[in-house]
Amino acid sequence: MLKGFKNAAELDFSLEENKKKMEEAFQQIDAEKGSVYPLIIGGERIETEKKITSLSPATKEVLGYACSCSKELAEKAILAANEAFKTWSVTPVEERIRCLRRLAVLLDENRFIIDAWNVEESGKNWGEADGELCEQLDFINSYVMHMAELDKGLELVPTDEYTKCIYIPIGVGVAVPPWNFPLSLIGGMVAAAVVTGNTIVCKPSSDTPIVAYKFIELCEKAGIPAGVVNYIPGSGSEIGDYIVEHPLTRFINFTGSKAVGCRINEHAAKISEGQKWIKRVVAEMGGKNAIIVDSTANIKKAAKGIANAAFSFQGQKCSACSRAIVMSDVYDELVDAVVEEAKALKEAQASGRSNAPMGPVINQASFDRIKGYIEVARGEGNIVFGGTYSDAEGYYIDPTVVRDIKRDARIANEEIFGPVLAVIKVDSFDEALDIANQTEYGLTGSVYSETRENIMKAKVQFQVGNLYFNRKSTAAVVLQHPFGGFNMSGTDAKTGTSDYLTNFLNLKSITEDLMS
Repeated sequence: MLKGFKNAAELDFSLEENKKKMEEAFQQIDAEKGSVYPLIIGGERIETEKKITSLSPATKEVLGYACSCSKELAEKAILAANEAFKTWSVTPVEERIRCLRRLAVLLDENRFIIDAWNVEESGKNWGEADGELCEQLDFINSYVMHMAELDKGLELVPTDEYTKCIYIPIGVGVAVPPWNFPLSLIGGMVAAAVVTGNTIVCKPSSDTPIVAYKFIELCEKAGIPAGVVNYIPGSGSEIGDYIVEHPLTRFINFTGSKAVGCRINEHAAKISEGQKWIKRVVAEMGGKNAIIVDSTANIKKAAKGIANAAFSFQGQKCSACSRAIVMSDVYDELVDAVVEEAKALKEAQASGRSNAPMGPVINQASFDRIKGYIEVARGEGNIVFGGTYSDAEGYYIDPTVVRDIKRDARIANEEIFGPVLAVIKVDSFDEALDIANQTEYGLTGSVYSETRENIMKAKVQFQVGNLYFNRKSTAAVVLQHPFGGFNMSGTDAKTGTSDYLTNFLNLKSITEDLMS
């Protein structure tokens, strides 16, 4: 048993009390729309002339303006974090834990307003937003628990000497979280850095800077000292490489695209003048995830799982299913069943602040990219549902099911990051595994089967970081399904675990001769 840990429970929005509180939170947001959110560097709020406009993906309405960080202010942030590290690194673990426990309380107290901002800025529905807040609470509580154990050091063989092997913090980190989980991923990165005694400079996505700002505000209120956590949204082309290459940067924690993750890894590997260490990169970079359905699967259950994994939050999850690989003798039945599930999702689709299962994609660039892949799909297979889209009011793309896709097709190999499902027909389970593994990614995968031999084979041969059987490939829960992928999906740093924290710690062995 993991003593003292319990996963947070999501809110029930069918209850009138919770509905009312969400509506009140939206009213509060309406009163704040158009506000300017400054940088936070060393506890100082700094406004800049250059701004980042945050738009609602559901309505294109302006939500607010985040100040954009320059290279000079990025330097100031790293220096502030480095200065704060001198004291925070020697602050007792108990005090760090106290701050994070207070942060968890504040998140829960501000739950509805944080959820509402997430709905507005990322386009999530209410349940997805609150599920993310629960994940953030779980990250905090798991890292607190693990650090309390790590602080005891390693158990060593007794000798005549005094010996100890302890974990120590390593320095200033850079957090680069994505827009699709604007609370839990910046929060998990911050919690891991703070509890291990490090300091961090956060560069949130330009699509969701307000959610990040609200979180950093709570960090301050929780008593985390000035400079330990810094907030610097800004252009990647202006400050991205700079903060990665800075000689005082000790680690980079990134979630996002393969292209950006590989660029960060490349630039972090360069030794800058005055740099004393090899930088650590913790990266999670997406996937091209497959769900395999064999001849013995429960087709109705498989179809529901595939549709949910492919289309919830508009397919904008690195864990989303984008390929269904199906045995030929159940192929038509499975495709028809997935289409029925997609129809139900389409019928429930709504715009704005609804709690519908599907909403908008994040921005115009994403809409245009996904639209382009749908047009590619028309030439590579047969669209049996969806393939329709509109950006008249917000960025809406219908759930799209494409059958008769060949294994070498573009939409069978390239990450789309939208609600487009490629369905591939195979004649054997071995062929299904071979196709599932042909991608350069290795994040999540699922198998629907009632054949034990196939299940056992997949456990060994399906090369992904998170493998599921007879359930969807999304919705990993902290310390139930430790999350992180292989190959071009990232560095397999399993979030929520004690192993994750060791990415931000060094082991120091101390020995003293007691006979002198």
